Amino acid sequence: MIKIYTIKVLLATLFVGLYSMAYCKEPQKNILFIVFDDLRPLIGAYGEPEPLTPNIDALAKEAIMFDKAYVNYPLCSPSRASMLTGIRFDNQLQVNGKMANTKDMVRLQTTWPKVLRDNGYWTATRGKIYHGEAPKTEKSSWDYSGKPGGGKYMEGSPEILSKIVDIGGRQDQIETYKKTGNGPASLMYAAVDGPDNILKDGQVAEDVIDYIKNKRDKTKPFMIACGFAKPHMPWVAPKKYFDMYPEDAGKLAYIPEGVEKSMKSEEFTGRKGSEIWNEGVSDEMAQKLIRGYMASTTYADAQMGKVIQTLKDEGLYENTIIIVWGDHGYHLTDHGKWRKNTGYNISLRCPLLIKTPDLKESGVVDNVVQNIDLYPTILELAGIEKPDSINLHGNSLVPLLYDKKVKWQNITYTCAQGNYGLVTDKYRFTITKTGNYYLFDLENDPHEWNNLAYERKYKKQVKEFENNIAGVKWNKP
Repeated sequence: MIKIYTIKVLLATLFVGLYSMAYCKEPQKNILFIVFDDLRPLIGAYGEPEPLTPNIDALAKEAIMFDKAYVNYPLCSPSRASMLTGIRFDNQLQVNGKMANTKDMVRLQTTWPKVLRDNGYWTATRGKIYHGEAPKTEKSSWDYSGKPGGGKYMEGSPEILSKIVDIGGRQDQIETYKKTGNGPASLMYAAVDGPDNILKDGQVAEDVIDYIKNKRDKTKPFMIACGFAKPHMPWVAPKKYFDMYPEDAGKLAYIPEGVEKSMKSEEFTGRKGSEIWNEGVSDEMAQKLIRGYMASTTYADAQMGKVIQTLKDEGLYENTIIIVWGDHGYHLTDHGKWRKNTGYNISLRCPLLIKTPDLKESGVVDNVVQNIDLYPTILELAGIEKPDSINLHGNSLVPLLYDKKVKWQNITYTCAQGNYGLVTDKYRFTITKTGNYYLFDLENDPHEWNNLAYERKYKKQVKEFENNIAGVKWNKP
């Protein structure tokens, strides 16, 4: 009798175990997705000595950091749309005769926040995730769609203007900023004698903390997207973040000896002023502006730190996937430029860190990865199968996170201002709209001053890259 009873118990236990394996999935992890605007990898964790980014650096010690992460289109709106839809967007994407905006682009495919919500996640957004407010077509992606963080003023409200204790930059753009309270693309810095929440990013952090503590549905896993506007221009930050840097902080970009500071042969132009070296500001002022960029970065980093500390305080940190991403690179005087939207490597490269609860150790990945890889990565980390209706241009980064052997094509395709190109783990190649070719050896010429495209020994390489670009898929699935 005892033996029969024992066998029955064993069979019952086995049945329950098999039932659990078949029908009981592991609980889904929470996801915190953090986006910085105009943040290039000018970060301590990326080996940069000047910027003070203690919170990103601390996360990097528990995360996988991607050293060669790129965006397909180095401009806020298309870069964010690509990240949300998993689609490469073309220079020439038009809607009603005008360049498509984020609202137009995210309509082309269901975004990953919508897929997560459809699969049981409580979702919320605050700050700059889209290029402005979540479009009407995206409202169903979110349980809580917070303010984008813009409003009437872009860090230039009467209250802020009254508290500025130091200001500098291009005088014409300072005047625009003071007159309109806006000037989001003003080449200027301003130190404000006020608390963190006098500016938008401080308010974003407070609201995201409220989501975590109070607003979320605690019966569901959450996905919270937190978008910080800094270090986007204008470089306005509380004075205490400027005070963290010495007056002589701010390193200008490398220029080879004998190079003329001229934009005469520069094919990547754009906003008014960019046809002049460093937009006409002196080296002394340029240094102060870079200090302002770094102060803005440190301010945004501090806001991220508050959010992550809340996860820890609430006992959620160990069960939360954290992704930190910047929407493109930035020049900061590289090749006499300040901004983005060029074919240069410094404009295309972005920061990317991913921390997961079951990551055994931190590390650095040298494979070339793209913003369009985030969609399939997030689905896989969340344990969600890709819907059949979704056609993605990127690949999941999960195998790279866990150091699994995987074939990886180290190449990304790029476009900017009518030009098309690619980046590999060694080269950056671009064909401009005027038909000129540029090939740079990123290992031996990381600052991209020696164009190899017309040298005979690179003829075969150029032809191969030409063919690669001719076959790339753009615009939509």
